[in-house]
Amino acid sequence: MKPYFQTNTITLYHGDCRDLLPGLTSESVDVLLTDPPYGMAYEAKGRSGAAIRADGSRQGMRVFRQALTAAGPALKADLHAFVYCHWQSWPDFFDATSSHLRVKGALMWWKARGGMGDCAASFAPDYEVILHATGSKRRRLAGKRHGAVLSGYPPVPNAKRTHPTEKPVNLLAYLLERACPDGGLVLDPFAGSGATLVAAQQLGLRAVGVELEERYCEAAAHRLEAGTALARAA
Repeated sequence: MKPYFQTNTITLYHGDCRDLLPGLTSESVDVLLTDPPYGMAYEAKGRSGAAIRADGSRQGMRVFRQALTAAGPALKADLHAFVYCHWQSWPDFFDATSSHLRVKGALMWWKARGGMGDCAASFAPDYEVILHATGSKRRRLAGKRHGAVLSGYPPVPNAKRTHPTEKPVNLLAYLLERACPDGGLVLDPFAGSGATLVAAQQLGLRAVGVELEERYCEAAAHRLEAGTALARAA
């Protein structure tokens, strides 16, 4: 399939990752970093408000499982994987991920702000879970050992989001800096508006992303084009 956007290092496809991932080169992916549908039937409000496709309570998990199966041959044995998930659905994500990879633990992205819910009789849901998994072979993370609570990465403000669940590029870049070797390949099967690809671009890494909805592919392409222009001007 022809890429929706491509440079020497970054490739973005518009389509269903379950159809496209089997075409990747065998044992080529060093890091899987993705924010799949949580299976929460999520609907956002405001500027980026829209339902997320394939996010039904059963459909989302089925798509994620099938995506892992499709990606399997392309994953290196010493791969590191980071999978965002919701506190209500993380057990299902754990089961799905552990069927293909070795789950090492969970990272907690502390957003330093509250969220929706019962403000008087519950604790603020001010975090998201990121499962960390590896392949069958061990590869060290870069730098010294860090804690599992990731702070100092505020969420993207609603007014600036191009996707309802957009993640901050600096948080994604932190994970890639720790887990991806120089010149390595990053894969995001649920690319959204391209934050993972932008992070890889900024670090000089290679990356492949797949996104089902064309409007988000368009947003990602604009972001990546801007990054390319900035690098040329530097």
